[in-house]
Amino acid sequence: MSQKPEAQALIDQAWAGLDEEMSLKTIDQAIALEEKAVKADPNNADLLAELADEYWQRGDLMPKNSDQDYAARKVYFQKGLDTATRSLAVKETAAGHYWAATNLASVNENASIFKQASIFLDLSKHMDWIDQNAKGYKYGATARFSSEVSVRVPGVVIKMVGQDPNENYERLKDAIATEPRFFQNYTYQAKFLYHQGKKDEALNTLDQVLKMDPNAFPEERAYNKFEQSRARQYWKEWTGKDYPQR
Repeated sequence: MSQKPEAQALIDQAWAGLDEEMSLKTIDQAIALEEKAVKADPNNADLLAELADEYWQRGDLMPKNSDQDYAARKVYFQKGLDTATRSLAVKETAAGHYWAATNLASVNENASIFKQASIFLDLSKHMDWIDQNAKGYKYGATARFSSEVSVRVPGVVIKMVGQDPNENYERLKDAIATEPRFFQNYTYQAKFLYHQGKKDEALNTLDQVLKMDPNAFPEERAYNKFEQSRARQYWKEWTGKDYPQR
């Protein structure tokens, strides 16, 4: 990722921690290390996009039960957006576009429906660039993004901007078929199904991913383990019981 040894050593250290576990602690450590790496290699578009990713992950793990919670989350999402924008100014990449869009959407997660609707054109431009220039990026990242928008954004906004949730769901299914070892697509699929009122299908999807081996995809082992922990969390939220009880 970096041609500068000092920066690459910091990146390797950040990734080693995340490979063991994805948690607030390891993400904070990764952010601190990658911020130092950026100082050593400030015009590295890939590194900046990676840091934008970590900022988003950090914000998304924080609670969202009050206006104060949303304000605290927004601090990280804004950092992520600023960093992704900086990355794109150096070079256009799929990662830069993806984390610019994801952080932009998240900055506005608690905004009015009109504000949320107003950013859809920018979000679509980012996703379109990825689909045109790096189709299949991160095992179906644009499909996950679209499905998550369908889940998080009020239905009235989805209708206002002409989004088709069913089309987004089909794209998720295609992503799973293309790379069935990447667990995040399953948890996004489960959230989509639950949001559509299909609780049994959502639970069946969670059950499927919880029975899978996260080590089957060594490069994404940490992500897979993290998604299994999220699957257990969703199961508890949706059933009121610990997995596998329904």
